[in-house]
Amino acid sequence: MGLTLRQLEVFLAVAETLHFGRAAERLHISQPTVSQEVARLERTVGAQLFDRSRRSVALTGAGEVMAAESTRLLEQTESLLARVRLHEESRLGTVRIVASPSVVNRLLPAVVSRAEQELPALTTTELAVDTGQVSTTLAAELADLGLGRFLEEVPGYRLERIADEPVLVALGRDHPLAGRTTGLRLTELRDLPLLLWPREQHPRYYDHVLGLCAAHGIDPPVLVSPPRIVGSRLYLLARNRAFSLVPGSMTGHLTEDVVTVRLDGRATLPLEMQWRTDDHRPTPAVLRDLVRQEAAALEEP
Repeated sequence: MGLTLRQLEVFLAVAETLHFGRAAERLHISQPTVSQEVARLERTVGAQLFDRSRRSVALTGAGEVMAAESTRLLEQTESLLARVRLHEESRLGTVRIVASPSVVNRLLPAVVSRAEQELPALTTTELAVDTGQVSTTLAAELADLGLGRFLEEVPGYRLERIADEPVLVALGRDHPLAGRTTGLRLTELRDLPLLLWPREQHPRYYDHVLGLCAAHGIDPPVLVSPPRIVGSRLYLLARNRAFSLVPGSMTGHLTEDVVTVRLDGRATLPLEMQWRTDDHRPTPAVLRDLVRQEAAALEEP
């Protein structure tokens, strides 16, 4: 069979642009080369893939099937290469961890510290990303292990819920309710807006937080924050102009002007771990067990 991956890449560029010249620009090759590769592919499959009879280029019926199958084949090829690269000598003892902001505060340092002691042959590299970016970073093959909340399903990756972390109320230190030792009822904050990042940043997480508010009897106006609550608008909490709902692991990681107070009633945020289903290296498996153990400590007793 004379079919090559390069021919499929060239064919798909033409199929997507429906223009031989633009496909050549995208691939940084000459237009005659594009035409030659497509012609070779058509001879190999024995079918015309493009209708060139009109001034514009269009896919034939065979071309539409070829485009769908070529896309799938190239995706499988990328997955194959990713699996093989896991077993490069330089990767056998390395795990790249991507984590969302609140995970970076407490869970990740605890895991890395234990790994240094218990898995001396393992090298970890850590990447902190904004809320909602963990799964997309994994899908882009930029990390091996993801830690975050409301992670997205990614083909080829396993998703595991490892903890339900308590939700706390973040308030300015001099707020009248900041010293509350018993549970705080959200209805006591009904006159304050909620500080939260934009919904488009992470819709499921955003909706969960507002759902918690509704379950506790309030429907607060939302003040939009940067992707990380610990950002340029944190002063709104310190000045008692807003409140926020944060995971328990944020305690001690805001600013000295902001404190966290326990809620009256149960409210939790899921903590999840995600990794490649075909990563069968033994050391990363031990690391995942360390993550589970440390995550369990974040749950309420």
